[in-house]
Amino acid sequence: MNNLQKLLEGISYQVQGALPENISMLALNSVKVKRGGLFFAIRGAIEDGHRYIGNAIQAGASAVVVEEFQPEVNVPQILVSDTKIALSKIADAFFDSPSGKMQVVGVTGTNGKTTTVFLLNHIFKQAGLKRGTIGTLGYTIEDESFTTNLTTPDSLQLQSILFQMVEKSVTHVAMEVSSHSLALHRVDDIRYHAGVFTNISQDHLDFHHTIESYAKTKTELFRQVEPNGFLVCNADDPYAELFHQAANARVYDFSLRHKTDFSFREGVTFAQGIDGIIDTPNGSVSIRCPLSGEFNLKNILGATAVASLLGIPSSDISEAFSQITYVPGRLQEVSKPGFPRTFVDYAHTPDAIVNVLTALRKITPAAGKLIAVFGCGGNRDRQKRPLMAKAVESLADYAILTTDNPRFEDPEAIIAEAAGGFSSSRKYQTIPDRKSAIQTAIGNADKNDIIAVLGKGHETYQEIKGVRYPFYDVDVIRNYFDGQRD
Repeated sequence: MNNLQKLLEGISYQVQGALPENISMLALNSVKVKRGGLFFAIRGAIEDGHRYIGNAIQAGASAVVVEEFQPEVNVPQILVSDTKIALSKIADAFFDSPSGKMQVVGVTGTNGKTTTVFLLNHIFKQAGLKRGTIGTLGYTIEDESFTTNLTTPDSLQLQSILFQMVEKSVTHVAMEVSSHSLALHRVDDIRYHAGVFTNISQDHLDFHHTIESYAKTKTELFRQVEPNGFLVCNADDPYAELFHQAANARVYDFSLRHKTDFSFREGVTFAQGIDGIIDTPNGSVSIRCPLSGEFNLKNILGATAVASLLGIPSSDISEAFSQITYVPGRLQEVSKPGFPRTFVDYAHTPDAIVNVLTALRKITPAAGKLIAVFGCGGNRDRQKRPLMAKAVESLADYAILTTDNPRFEDPEAIIAEAAGGFSSSRKYQTIPDRKSAIQTAIGNADKNDIIAVLGKGHETYQEIKGVRYPFYDVDVIRNYFDGQRD
């Protein structure tokens, strides 16, 4: 049980009714309320938690947090200006501020968050540190993996996860920080020791409306990093200065174009595995890593910078990189002798598509073609759909336009919008069924060709009309190779 008055310290609120002395748990979903719990009525894009207060009370809530007092409610109500902000603060207090007991590294940007967190996890493991991660791939505590539905979970789930990590004696956490989580106050009360900025490209404009607003939202991470911590910034990105201006801690830059705090020496190669030397303020780090692509040079620089600034020995950093074979759903090769080399990647923005296809173009044999299978997500930024097609057409020899996660939109309408980005109908075909699209690409390809299956990466479902159906690009490819094509 937690003392409610103590949890409310530092929050401006009004009360209607006599508050209980203690509360047993916190909930923002009325289905999860337990007797003696505190329910938060959160207003979301689709649902308004105020409509479920009655359900929460029936389930045993002893008090509710609201943005406007509700009539005919027979439990105490706590009125605040924003229940999301209140939830973040109260959840942090309820779990005894777990982020302050570990060194938490937040990674933000459009592309590269998942890979950077994945790389840091491997480095922490090699260095013998007790570690945890949170992000698109779920969350991990040491070598145990768990699933979540969001890149950055809501503040209650996030604080609960961090609390679990403290309970397991975790000392270092690497976590993705999405723009939504910053805008919706999910991470307001995380105490970050370090922050990383990877890049900005067009994404989520359905939510942020302009790329400038999107970038500014992401800079909030740099404001949150504690002054005695540090920040790592991609100096090659046009928005780098915006992040520098937001910083409250020392900023270290990494760059592929200029000599900065962290940069590769001349001569680095990246077409088939990355081989080179990184110069750092703490000496040089030799890199021999099976990952390919220029964009992974940036991810490696960002992760190396964090590890080096945390005092991890160069030998551990080098060894960790040498042991990484692939990042799940990020340029992940799924191949079999006699079939074309096939790669699965999460790329779902124009910039990410260019990065992936550029990397694959470099390894496409002269006698082969580069073929892309891709779709666009429903109920997301519509402006980027034709731009994604244009990016594919600029680098691939041929494309198959299919579905991604149509969500509540008509798949055919999404495909039609994306197709507007192609300049020639001879460069692509449309196959709405994603499984058929992937099978057609492989079946019509030569063994010298390379196939890129883009958009879903690690995801093991396809979301249609609010239902998530089992679907995993990797399984579809492997089953085709093994003759299972029904």
